[in-house]
Amino acid sequence: MISDGYASTLKRLITFTQAKFISLADVVGYDVSYVNKWSNGTKLPSSRYVERINEEMGQYFAELITKQKKEAKFFKTFPISENTDDLGFEIGQYLCAAYRTTLNQNRVPKGKENRPSIQVVTGHHDTSAFLSDLLQKGIQSLESDGELLVLGEFCTLYKTGFWKYFEGLELQHRLTIRVGLDLDKIESNFDDLIAVYRTLDNFLDIDFVFYDIQDTSNANLIILKGAFVVQYALDTQPRFKMCTYIFDESLVGDIYEKFSFNGAEKKPLMSTVSSLGLEELGYRTAFYATTKFFFYLTIGFEFLLPHEVFDHISETVSPEQAFAIQRLCVTWEEILNASEITFIMPTTSLLRYVESGYIYLTDIEYRLTAEERKAHIKSIFEGLEKNPNLTTGVLLPTVSDGMYTGKDLSFYSNYKTGFLKKNKRNIHNDADSFYVISSNRLHSILLNAFQNMKNQPSYRQYDLEALKKKYETYKPLIERTLSLSK
Repeated sequence: MISDGYASTLKRLITFTQAKFISLADVVGYDVSYVNKWSNGTKLPSSRYVERINEEMGQYFAELITKQKKEAKFFKTFPISENTDDLGFEIGQYLCAAYRTTLNQNRVPKGKENRPSIQVVTGHHDTSAFLSDLLQKGIQSLESDGELLVLGEFCTLYKTGFWKYFEGLELQHRLTIRVGLDLDKIESNFDDLIAVYRTLDNFLDIDFVFYDIQDTSNANLIILKGAFVVQYALDTQPRFKMCTYIFDESLVGDIYEKFSFNGAEKKPLMSTVSSLGLEELGYRTAFYATTKFFFYLTIGFEFLLPHEVFDHISETVSPEQAFAIQRLCVTWEEILNASEITFIMPTTSLLRYVESGYIYLTDIEYRLTAEERKAHIKSIFEGLEKNPNLTTGVLLPTVSDGMYTGKDLSFYSNYKTGFLKKNKRNIHNDADSFYVISSNRLHSILLNAFQNMKNQPSYRQYDLEALKKKYETYKPLIERTLSLSK
């Protein structure tokens, strides 16, 4: 059980439950001045009676938590298992652990009273369980945007199961994770590249920022800004075999400053932005100023849209956005008539689009009506007829959970640079919607990987006639699906 000193632990419980000092004093049978001194650290309860005092305070705090219906928030905030049958007893034990921590701190040799608070955990299972619990509760209790520095290599940590520790988090605030990435590793090992894509696709509520592994110093540090530092050791498996947990506030701040990525010399390989910009001279305009593109689409099919869809979108946005949307309509029409473009969609994403009509067009979410989706199909056929350099392909569902079954992260490339787009409908906090790839090498690695989908047994490519034939085969099912979505 992770515990701070007695005074800070008691103060946190009092603050969380909004307990009154006089009521707490009545519960334990002491004068209110004693309780005040316990919470401000000027005095400790007598060791002879501390277990009874903690037990009675634990029961009182538990009653308040239950009465205020704050159980869920409590378990996210304090390092106590929610699978307990007696919350009062567990809080009492938590206070006892904090009492022992304070006693141990007070026993340091003379002249070393300011020794920082640390805890060492060893053994694979204990270390993994400790890290999982620490990260879950530390991140879940954030009261504002958080930043996690992971000075280690992304794929190595993936093999330890580290990224699974973030599953189930319900993030109310933004969380940015800055982590090292070994480009040699993901270029030579396709499974490692799949691990990167899969993780980004699974955690849309988290903003990952990648740095070259050389810039992370290989320090094996995990730092949650303002909360804690963990230094870890791995065995050859790799598995966690030991970690040192540091929770002294001043030391955590000092370590963060020394290892943060704030220096201009540490430029990210890939970072996040909330928007690619609809403005005339923005990133998006520069991206489309070429004649060759590759698109892996998982969030509907926002290309070759009928004019009336652009008109309807323009009616739902501000005048400035409406002008940009109309300009985009003209720009894309010119591009789609003259460029060489490869479109690839997972069939699962294609079916979802047919059912929902949802697209994330530039920075605007829109849901096509059933009639607009019918018109869109017709518009796609017309576009393919006008430009034979438009290539369309789909990826059939596969048993393996690889990058080809990702449903919420799209990839866009103009063969010089690229970006990834999250499905905004499945983002539950204020996380950014786009990953902008700054490294030419990382972009090339990703582009090659997505292009190689064409060599997969699950890939099917269709020319115009084959696509029309396929549509005729499934037309009754498509029209029935559209009729149900009205």
